[in-house]
Amino acid sequence: MSILYADTSALVRAYFADEPDHAALRELLLEGDEPVVASELARLEFASAVTTAFRAGRMSQAGKVRARFDADCGEDGAITLLRLDPSTVFPVAYDLVTSHKLRTLDAIHLGVALTDVMNLAAGDPVVFVTRDHRQAAAVQARGFTVR
Repeated sequence: MSILYADTSALVRAYFADEPDHAALRELLLEGDEPVVASELARLEFASAVTTAFRAGRMSQAGKVRARFDADCGEDGAITLLRLDPSTVFPVAYDLVTSHKLRTLDAIHLGVALTDVMNLAAGDPVVFVTRDHRQAAAVQARGFTVR
């Protein structure tokens, strides 16, 4: 069985009904059988995306959406948030931003997948779920399957 690493770009689309690929990502990340993990950074990025959408009038229940995400990242939720270990992840992320066209947080997400998630997978496949094209290219260059 594969482990799915969910980037925030995919998580946001799984929760925002007006986003492209909403139904497919909701099914894959929140209703599927494969384990889903993300960096704890996703919680902060998700809260920012919800707040931005609320301020733009795209949603009226920002608190409920954030609470749903937090519940889904809870003990019995569909998503496991992984604690960020800067001493392990930052050197990998540094290499990624200098060798690929990645923004800092995108490189950190990929760094988590390359370190913590690979260790967690213990040889099982890791699939990176993203909707960021630059990140997807860097992920594929590092040998991951992208969904």
